[in-house]
Amino acid sequence: MEQIIGITNARINIKEIVDRISDNNETYIVTRGSIPEVVIMSYKKYLENKKLLNQIGELKYEKSIKKSQLQFKEWLEQKGYDTNKLSEEEIYDMIKNLHINNEAYF
Repeated sequence: MEQIIGITNARINIKEIVDRISDNNETYIVTRGSIPEVVIMSYKKYLENKKLLNQIGELKYEKSIKKSQLQFKEWLEQKGYDTNKLSEEEIYDMIKNLHINNEAYF
């Protein structure tokens, strides 16, 4: 459960806050002038959140790669290539030449 606390109260009650976070797995949002500034959570919860963010990043990366591969395949087919007959080496050579020649290869 999240608790919202002002910075002055957080400073005064830091020991109790840390105890509640450790014992009850609570999270505190510390405000300054009624504006949220920082979040205090257990180290375990921090590591879990960090792991989840990394997994999300990896999924987005994989999705981006798959999308790029599909777009490149569609582009090759528009240029008249049979993508089922191209070897991986031929495809890499095309990509390399595209990069070197700024897409002037085709």
